[in-house]
Order: sequence, then C-alpha cells, then structure tokens
Amino acid sequence: MSAAPMYEFNWGARVPLPVRYRLGLDLGKVSDYSALAILEERPERCIEEYKRAMITPVWGDDPDFALPWLQRWPLMTAYGDIAAAVAKLVADLAGRPATEVTLLVDATGVGTAVVEILLAQEASRALTYRDGFIPVTITAGDATTRGYETAHGVGYRTCHVPKKELVGAAQMALQRQKLKVAASLPEAATLVEELRNFEVRLTQAANATFNAREGQHDDLVLAVALPLWGARALRPNYVMVSNYRSGTGRADIPQYGNGTPPYGPNAPPQRATPLAPPGGTRRTPRSGRGDRFL
Repeated sequence: MSAAPMYEFNWGARVPLPVRYRLGLDLGKVSDYSALAILEERPERCIEEYKRAMITPVWGDDPDFALPWLQRWPLMTAYGDIAAAVAKLVADLAGRPATEVTLLVDATGVGTAVVEILLAQEASRALTYRDGFIPVTITAGDATTRGYETAHGVGYRTCHVPKKELVGAAQMALQRQKLKVAASLPEAATLVEELRNFEVRLTQAANATFNAREGQHDDLVLAVALPLWGARALRPNYVMVSNYRSGTGRADIPQYGNGTPPYGPNAPPQRATPLAPPGGTRRTPRSGRGDRFL
C-alpha cells in the first residue's frame, strides 16, 4: 500500500486527506482460492477553513474508486494465516489519520469460522465500534436481508446478499469506468480474465444464476464485488474532519448522526457531541481545547 495521501493548502500547511478504505475478503475452499481486494474512495472535494487549517470532505453520491490492493493466496493456505494477514492490513489502515476502514467478509460456508477468528483479533474487532465489520452471506435468492449478531463481546451487522447483486455491482462499476484498476497489480490480468469467464445461466425455474465457467475461478471478482456493493448499499452517515494543528498534521475525526464511537485502535478521544435529530436544536461539537470541529 502507498503512503497516506495528504491535502496541501496554498500557504504550505498539509493535513491528512480523509480516505475511505473498504476491504473485501472472499474465502475459498479446497479447490478455490481466497482473495482480498482493497477499494479506495477519496472525497469529491474538500471545504477549507483557512483560519483553523481544517478541511471538511464532501463525498460524492456517485464516486470513483481505485483498487490499490488485490491479493490471492495459494491453494490450501490456512484460514488462520489469512485472518492474521487481513488483521495486520486492517491495523495499518485504521492507524492512519483521517481514515475509515470497512471490512466485508464472505461468511458463506467456511467463512463463518473465519469471522470468528477475525473477531478474536483486536484490529478487526475495533471495526465493530462503527459498523465497519460486516460478514456477508452470499445467496442465490433475490432479496437482500440484514441482521445483527454478537460474538467475543461485540455486536456487528450481517447481510445476506444475492450473488447477482454482487456481480452486478462489479460489472456496472467497470462498464461505467468507476473503478480504476492499476495495471501494475500482479493479479489485474487475472481479474479481467475472471470477469470474462463469468456467465449467466437460467435454471428450470427461470431463475438467473451467476457463476464462473466450469473449471474457472471467481474469487477475485467476488473480493472486488463485496466492497463495491458495500460502497453503494452501506453509505456512512457521518462526517470526517481533518484538522491541522501546530505542524503535527494530526486528524480529529468526529462522527455525527448514529451515536457510535469513533473507529479504530488509534481513534481520538470522544470529544464530539452528536448532532441533534432532525427537528431538534443543532449543536456545534467542540474539542476539549475549545477548537470547533465544524
């Protein structure tokens, strides 16, 4: 992964640019690969507050995405090793300033056991504090359902999503050129080949099924499709603010609206006061040092 991006004011100060990272983990079985994709979303633009050297990101409703990371593990790689590698990446990303991380895990079949292993890792478990850990069960149905479960002392959202929705999200992003895949990624060519090998079949009940051709794999497609679907269907409802202070480049990241605490193992103290519900009195959150966030 490249270094955390920075935003530079015209007078020289630099602050961390708020970035949303969404990770998609597809888990294979004996004859299938396990794969991980990291999706990056940057703000459409930033509103500058010159006097306090602060920026407020404006997120687009139809954003572009970059794919800076695409990985496929060798066959028969232990799930414990995969979970440890993913937790290490999550810790690295969550530790960056002005960054929010969401991990979507394939919880179909053997994925349930990997979800348990991930929740035992501190970095992954910390994501649950802001609904950033989401197991996704891939189904052959037509409806998306959402639930809530608890494990290892934390609660987290769950989703049951039709496979055609996931694949459709990936195909639409590529067709509309909303996903930029770096040609330098070792698995980029494999991803393109997997998309070509995908086919739609009609069952006797006239239901459409989406699968790779016989003898082919679809692990990279699903790893990319998970965060693409999540980016559209699970949009966050809070604002990140990146604040430059005394040359430190520290970012304070309050949240608004849903009352959940800040995310990540390196989250700042909870100094932000949630905004009042619609129709209530608006209050401006302030930090302990008297500097306003907004």
